Amino acid sequence: MKQTEREHESVEKAVTGAGQAGPDKGKEGGAARPQSWRQYIEQAEAAEKQAEREAARARAARTKREKRSAAALKERAKGALDNAKTALGGAKDALDGAKEAMDGAKAALSRARAAGKRLRRGPVREKSVQEKAGRQEPVREKAAQAAAGTEEKRSRTRHPARFGRVGLAAAKVRGVVERHPVSPLLYVTLLAVIIGIGSFNGSYIRAYAMNVNGQEVGVVSSPDEKDAIVSNIESRASDILGEQFDYDADISMTPVYVAPGELSDTAQIEDALFNDVGALVTAYGLRVDGQELGYAPTKDDLYQLLDEVAQPYLTPDTIRYQFVEDVEVYSIEVPANTQYDVEAIRTTLSQLRVEQSTYVVKKGDTFNAIAYSLDMWPNELSVLNPDVIVDKLWVDQELVIQQAVPFLSVENTTEETYEQEIPSPVEYIETADLYIGDSKVKEQGEDGLERVNAHVTYINGVEQGREILATETLKEPTTTYAYTGTTPRPVTASNGYFIWPVRGTITSNFGGRNLWGSYDFHLGLDIACRTGTAIKAADGGTVIKSGWSGSYGKLVAIRHDNGYVTYYAHNSELLVSVGQKVYQGQIIARAGMTGNASGPHCHFEVRINGTSVNPRNYLR
Repeated sequence: MKQTEREHESVEKAVTGAGQAGPDKGKEGGAARPQSWRQYIEQAEAAEKQAEREAARARAARTKREKRSAAALKERAKGALDNAKTALGGAKDALDGAKEAMDGAKAALSRARAAGKRLRRGPVREKSVQEKAGRQEPVREKAAQAAAGTEEKRSRTRHPARFGRVGLAAAKVRGVVERHPVSPLLYVTLLAVIIGIGSFNGSYIRAYAMNVNGQEVGVVSSPDEKDAIVSNIESRASDILGEQFDYDADISMTPVYVAPGELSDTAQIEDALFNDVGALVTAYGLRVDGQELGYAPTKDDLYQLLDEVAQPYLTPDTIRYQFVEDVEVYSIEVPANTQYDVEAIRTTLSQLRVEQSTYVVKKGDTFNAIAYSLDMWPNELSVLNPDVIVDKLWVDQELVIQQAVPFLSVENTTEETYEQEIPSPVEYIETADLYIGDSKVKEQGEDGLERVNAHVTYINGVEQGREILATETLKEPTTTYAYTGTTPRPVTASNGYFIWPVRGTITSNFGGRNLWGSYDFHLGLDIACRTGTAIKAADGGTVIKSGWSGSYGKLVAIRHDNGYVTYYAHNSELLVSVGQKVYQGQIIARAGMTGNASGPHCHFEVRINGTSVNPRNYLR
């Protein structure tokens, strides 16, 4: 408790006056008793307690207003240090005052002893000295007690081993208290302050609140950590952008006191600030069957491109569409300075993945052999060439072996409602007048009509299948009655298709041609071969001509069961006669060059209802 200068002077004067009082003044009792040092200490203690109570109330009120933050911790630490300094100053002043009071008491005791010696010299002063000694007796007793206490304290101090370190510390504290008998509350206060300072220093450390553009982002232990964070951000951004990047944010550091566990993770601060830099932005990529085609700033840009690809294959009846290929639109982080090229993606999507190619038929080729040589199944080749008769190939004929395929194939599903015929049901009547496998209509019925609702699936506009959802009959069909044969087919019966009468090079096709400088329409095929080569019947039937026939030379003509007629001309020898039944593959003549012919060959002709047609369309 700090002592004022005025109080200190009044105590000093009182003690000094007591020591200088003469015998006459003591005898007469005219002077007032001086204030003792203990009374002063009691008053000081009372004042100290009052001040402590007021300080406690003030601290309680201040504590309620304070918030738990780095700034509040700093203020509390500063306040604790100031209070400790104030308390230590007051304790020092109080000890100084007590020391001065003790010095005054010692001086008074010395003067009392001197007065006693003078009394022994003369009887006149004896009474006065005795009275004075009586008044001073309490002071001597107290001094003796103080000396005894000091001796006991010194004894304990000389033997600290009995109490250990704790005993030694306690002995030192008791020694200080006995030498300076100030209020124990003061020592308790000082001890509490010292413990509080030590506890604060052990619980909190000095750190720095890092503020970026006016917003606190975390607490770091030193400015060096801030510099490391900024350096890492600049390095990461430069690597991504491919150019120098300077982090120019407004960064400030505020000193704070925090618990060690309250320090922020610098990696998290770095990641948060790096994300705000904007070195990376979210873009959208397009991938087709695992192949990346490019990036666009928004996914709507890519969806628009895909819609453009699908649009030519969509119809008003489309209910859904999808791509045959695996198409994926996905998000991706790209550098902020990325240049997007949506047009390049559009160009890629609009091109053909595979171009159409063809195969030219050569001499000796067959349909199946061509398919196998191209690593295809015959039915796959047939799908690519729906109009080609597999048994009627000719030299230089072109077959499609690979269709043009767009980069993205569109599978389009439509819901269609349409009308279609209901085929007339056929009821067969057996007859011996027909061969087995042949049939003939006795009474033709009528087809019916129905309305159909279906889901139809197309790929690139080509139908792949349909699912019938519902049907409604609009007109019932009537029954067709037909005969079916029961008679076994003879060898000479027609099979319904033609084989090649001879193998050789086609020297003249069906159709217009220039012959000897003038235009001519050729009615069949000229198949070159050596003279005497066997000529075979293209199908079973009945010989209707066998002899010379003008420009045809030696001719054989066969009528087949379906009414078709085949001609074999320019022969050197005829081996069948009119009315004879022949079977398919039977040798009917020998090749030659009779009639109008420039060399040995077989002129093969097919007539239907008297009109010549292209034999290639009927040959296998």
